[in-house]
Amino acid sequence: MSSRKWYVLYVKRQHERKVEKRINDEIPDVEAFCPTRTEIRTWSDRKKKLQVPIFNGLVFVCCEDKHRAAVFQIPGTMAYLHEQGKPGIVKNNEISHLKSLLENPNITQHTVEQWQPGNKIALDAFGFQNQEGVIQKKTKNKLWVVLTALGFVVTFQLKDDTLKTAY
Repeated sequence: MSSRKWYVLYVKRQHERKVEKRINDEIPDVEAFCPTRTEIRTWSDRKKKLQVPIFNGLVFVCCEDKHRAAVFQIPGTMAYLHEQGKPGIVKNNEISHLKSLLENPNITQHTVEQWQPGNKIALDAFGFQNQEGVIQKKTKNKLWVVLTALGFVVTFQLKDDTLKTAY
């Protein structure tokens, strides 16, 4: 089994694609992936198609643990994402799924939102048909949602993949 894992690397804003290219070109044992979308920007005298990162300030890096520090020789890199004192690891199948979604010609537009306290969400995926709630608090695998219509706070224990499929 390979000991290479995908990590989340924070980079300076608007340096995502440059960092990805330099890591892939200059560091042989490390692979970088910056998912992008095509966006048309309009100026007063022209329109231009641009490749824009989906996740601002983030690049995914695949390497063995011993090669993780090598990316910091690239200008624009800042730090790895950590969760509870450990490096945040993204599963291989999640990266593969993200790559296949980006290659799908039938998808013309998408948005990325992170669940945050105060956001309204539809609760159909959690078994509450035609109900909305407001996120009160969120941790790695729990979500506290205020059901305003009922006057309750419901705590959802989530599986790892629920956060990706529920919304």
